[in-house]
Amino acid sequence: MKNDLHVRTNFSASASKDCSWERVLKKCQDEKIERISITDFDTCIFHVINKIFDTSSIFKGKIVTGMECDVCGNGITFELLAYDFEPFETLTWSYKTYGTLEDRQTKIKDLLLEMAKQQKIKVDSKKKFNGKVDFAHKYVYECMLRCKENKAFFEKYNIESLSDFYKLSTKQKDFPLYVNMSKVFPSIKKVVNFIHSVGGFVVLAQPCKSGNKDNLEYILKTALKSGVDGIEVYHPSHSLEDIKFLLNYCKQHDLIITGGSNFNGKPENNEVGIKNIDKSEKEILKGIKLHF
Repeated sequence: MKNDLHVRTNFSASASKDCSWERVLKKCQDEKIERISITDFDTCIFHVINKIFDTSSIFKGKIVTGMECDVCGNGITFELLAYDFEPFETLTWSYKTYGTLEDRQTKIKDLLLEMAKQQKIKVDSKKKFNGKVDFAHKYVYECMLRCKENKAFFEKYNIESLSDFYKLSTKQKDFPLYVNMSKVFPSIKKVVNFIHSVGGFVVLAQPCKSGNKDNLEYILKTALKSGVDGIEVYHPSHSLEDIKFLLNYCKQHDLIITGGSNFNGKPENNEVGIKNIDKSEKEILKGIKLHF
């Protein structure tokens, strides 16, 4: 069975602007995916739409209710994946907890610009910011790139990409533009408790991706202590060594295993379907609760 429990639409700021839910469903149908979960950041609005409108004319397979939730603990930002919950109550909760996409991205942008001002870092912010479609970190990063004075700053901190800038500004506390995202995102415990209250389960998302590895021990311990039900073991950013480590961790702690493509419509994340499943792992998988 071909599945994918980590797919995003343009309801997420990090997704391609033309990545509509209709396009995503059609792509999954064309690729013969049998079960999917659309996991937009901090909102489950698609799943409310899916309850109201018949989407089966586009996608014939099973759609699992899902959402990717930003959380912050000890000043470290990471993500959870929530599944199989009641969508209407959850949508109301998500708006109260995270605000709208525009609210979140505008607040993050303002925090980053305030830090830049305090640190006297040049930012060319003449271009208008639109929180409905613009990703705050990308906007500020590009505003900084337009200032030649920042060349030495980028070299000092080895910033060669948006990914580098995002990692430093959300996880590296001594970075001049570090912003403690607890000002924007809830604690892991708050998210886990709510999703459990509406009948869902929670999975730690892509824990071995770049940017998380330095804090992997803390993230795993915090997730386990907070009552997460599983781990997203299969993810494009995970190496075979990562997968084997996480499989054993799940077996040790009796956790559910999930997997997904991290599809968002951009060239680097434009494939659907779970990858990196090694047949040699069958012995490790024996007795483990798979959810894909």
